[in-house]
Amino acid sequence: MKKIVLSLAVLLSLTTFANSKEDSIEMGLMKKFPALTDGTTTINVHEYDVDLDHHKIEVKVELKGDALKAEYDKLDKAKLETLASEMAKYTQTESGKNLPVQFEIELDKDMLPDEVLYKNTF
Repeated sequence: MKKIVLSLAVLLSLTTFANSKEDSIEMGLMKKFPALTDGTTTINVHEYDVDLDHHKIEVKVELKGDALKAEYDKLDKAKLETLASEMAKYTQTESGKNLPVQFEIELDKDMLPDEVLYKNTF
């Protein structure tokens, strides 16, 4: 019985350690990029979701609220592309992996399905 409990404790701690890298990258992104901005229009980021895989890194930027769609449309798309590229490079650096980054900006709607506003691979 003690061996089973010890084994479960070890597995739980390994799972926690595996997710801590993703969590630390998410916190770093939130500190470094708290908002999407082109210099004139600024949209606060609700949450980052980072998933590290063996052959890719997924970064999802979640915006909250229906009114943000109009604000997103005002953003300069060239500057947004540059900002997304910087976020992708930051994620690669922090993860220690030079893998393709699938980057997505998603509008989180309360009662409706989420809407993907931007998607690109770096």
